[in-house]
Parts: sequence; structure tokens; C-alpha cells
Amino acid sequence: MLRIALTALSFALLLSGVQLYSQTNAAAETALQSKEQTGWQAWKDHDAKSVEDMTPENAVNIADGTVAKGKQQILKTMVDPGCTVNSFSLSDFSYLWLDKNTTVMTYTATQDATCGGKKQAGKVIATSVWQKQNGKWMSAFHQETTAEGM
Repeated sequence: MLRIALTALSFALLLSGVQLYSQTNAAAETALQSKEQTGWQAWKDHDAKSVEDMTPENAVNIADGTVAKGKQQILKTMVDPGCTVNSFSLSDFSYLWLDKNTTVMTYTATQDATCGGKKQAGKVIATSVWQKQNGKWMSAFHQETTAEGM
């Protein structure tokens, strides 16, 4: 009988931990969505400072057929005077948690932007990998796929 009671108690504790982990994820997801929004706003405003401390040295950014490798190159693209962003919106966020410190975020972005005289895709599906490093969430990887016609 004691064995059954201990098993039931262990199972109840396990289930309560799953709920707590889920609540922790929800809080992190809200914060990460805000950080992603900050990144897009920084691109629109040509303001690399606002994303500098969430961009790791070895970050990679793939967008519009170009690859920016490393923090300095990515920050340089944020302030490119050849890009004009009139508007953007982000929606349909989802998360794939790889562990408690790493998540793959996907979402849809619509944008009205021109870079280097080239009109950017009006709609993209974006993927960002966020990792918690030294207690801070960092945007290690970002990639966009054109979603015109979807």
C-alpha cells in the first residue's frame, strides 16, 4: 500500500513540474516575442544599439538571399541606410523547445521595405533560434523564407 501511495505522490509531483515548466515557457515565449519585435523595430529605425546585447558574437542572419555572419556584420545590416522599412507586422508565433535554454521560434512577418533599391518580399516565414547564455536570451540564428502567395 505504501508503494502505491509513493508512486501516486511521485506521479502527482511529476505532473505539477510539467505544469510549472509549461508556465515558465509561456513567460519566456512572451519575452522572446517582445525581443523579436525589438529586432524588427531596430531594423526599421536603423538602431543597432537596441539589439547589440542580444546578438552573440557568432550569430548568423539569413534574409533576402544574403548571409550576415557574426555580430558586427549583423549590426551593420541593421543600420544600412540603403534600407527603408515603411512598416512590418509579426504574427502566428510558435515555439519548439529543444531544452530549457534553447527554443526555435517561427512566425509570419509582413513588411513594406526596400533595400538597395529592391523591394523586399511582402510576406516571409521567419525562424529564430534563441539561446539563454549567462542568464540572458541571445538571438543566435535568424532565417527568412519568402512566403509570397501563401
